[in-house]
Amino acid sequence: MTRLSRVAVAYGLAVWLLTVQVVTELVGWLFAWPEVFGGLRLGAVALFWPGQFLTWRGLLAPGHRWIVTVATLVCVAGALALAVRIGLALRGDRGPRFGAGRWAGDADVRRSGLL
Repeated sequence: MTRLSRVAVAYGLAVWLLTVQVVTELVGWLFAWPEVFGGLRLGAVALFWPGQFLTWRGLLAPGHRWIVTVATLVCVAGALALAVRIGLALRGDRGPRFGAGRWAGDADVRRSGLL
């Protein structure tokens, strides 16, 4: 079993925050960056804090609130995917389970007596 380094934790957190930021900007884009959402205005677009879309649920009509729910689920799925990836990395170095790494070499074939 390997140790989880601080660099790996920082990398995972940065990737997840980038995912949340992209989802937040996508939700803002879907609604054409309205002024009421806040954010830093840059011309016709706005930059939002990662996860700021969670505060917009009450501003939306009931028929559009599902977008915030889906965005939340995408962020949770991203966090779970990173957790699984880190968990697999913590299992340590294991031999390949398929592909060329599992093929027998010349010495293995000679030893088996098949040829």
